[in-house]
Amino acid sequence: MTNSNRRSFVAATAAVGTLGVAGCLSSIEEWGGGNGDDDSDADSNGDADDSGDGTTFHYADPADLPGETINSFDTLDDWVTLLDEGDFEADEEDPYSGSQSARLTAPEGTEYAGIYRTISGGTDLSDSNLSLAVKFAEQDQLTLTLELFAPNSNIVHRLRRTLIGPNDSWTRVDFGTTDVDGNPDLSSVREIRLSARRRGSDSGPIECSIDDLRTAPRPDTGKVMLLFNGTLQSHYDVALEHLSTYDFTGVEAVIPEAVGNDSNGRLSLSELDELAEAGWDLAARPRTGSQNITDFSADEQERIIEQTAGWLETRGFEDGAGTFITPRNVLGSTTRELVQEYHDRALRYGGSPNALPISDPYNLGFFSGEAGATTRTYVDHAEAYGQLAVLHFEEIGPDGMAETAFADLLEYIDAADVDVVTASELSDA
Repeated sequence: MTNSNRRSFVAATAAVGTLGVAGCLSSIEEWGGGNGDDDSDADSNGDADDSGDGTTFHYADPADLPGETINSFDTLDDWVTLLDEGDFEADEEDPYSGSQSARLTAPEGTEYAGIYRTISGGTDLSDSNLSLAVKFAEQDQLTLTLELFAPNSNIVHRLRRTLIGPNDSWTRVDFGTTDVDGNPDLSSVREIRLSARRRGSDSGPIECSIDDLRTAPRPDTGKVMLLFNGTLQSHYDVALEHLSTYDFTGVEAVIPEAVGNDSNGRLSLSELDELAEAGWDLAARPRTGSQNITDFSADEQERIIEQTAGWLETRGFEDGAGTFITPRNVLGSTTRELVQEYHDRALRYGGSPNALPISDPYNLGFFSGEAGATTRTYVDHAEAYGQLAVLHFEEIGPDGMAETAFADLLEYIDAADVDVVTASELSDA
């Protein structure tokens, strides 16, 4: 949501009262195609108007997307399927941009749907990060993996992202590095593979449309964000002191209904004030109980989203109110449209770092801050490849992540060549 839109509903909500392991949902309640750089104006549905060359982009003005298109999928001649029983075809019904997108499909019983293309002589991606437009159906969740063979199949730079909705709606994935085999030479990428796998279910077909593969110059310095979910007392009692040692600031996901609930170990309003004074963002995390926000009607979703953001706005937490923390990580098409109206960005589980610069601020992924060596590896990748690592924490202390382990992780981050940022600071990235 733009600042002007957010402030338009503050008066209406002024009277509103106080309302894990990586991969798990939170337990807290040059290769062808146009470059897409022409100017266009967004229409009332949030899609961009014709850019002047016949190209339309969903959810984004192409002039605002970072970098340039390196594959528009307007022709599929250079791509080959990875599985004989899989399929790869043009999708002209609802392309993300241009005349067509590409649809990957695989029937039930197959492991994945995938494609690859080789690049004669290689291409230089050593100073680039990658993003891709994605739309999937049939499955509620999907794991998307992009592999760069540089220069051969034994030397791989792998980027992976977990997608938990929205189904049947375009979003962009800013691919972050998950693992590296050997010592890839990214100045000589000779093959690219893209695969889509089921997540959360072993049954059903796979259907995934892709479009507008883009590169953008990566920044010299990566970023780390420290996200604390649930309005928990330990974030003030434990985390604040440790972060202050390094002049780090965090992002607190505020559930307004939980504020002041001492019996359940939740933060008070005065403690939230102190976090804000220390430079923390206080972000909007609606309360949905045991339900996903997508289980509610569109009107109910809007009420929940508006009231949560308004609670923060009316208490002086405007910067943090620009950030939406997705309850239970599930974001549907309707929810996304509403979040775009009331917020500037959205975070949910993604299982990996995010590429910088960001092409889709409403699909920012986080991963567990408690995953030991994996968490540190992702911090390393953020440093090495100019990416954004969002570390997610819940309880810090005896009932959660050990305080000593938390302190050691902060020391590790401090030693890395990364900037620790809040969500609102991403707007300046």
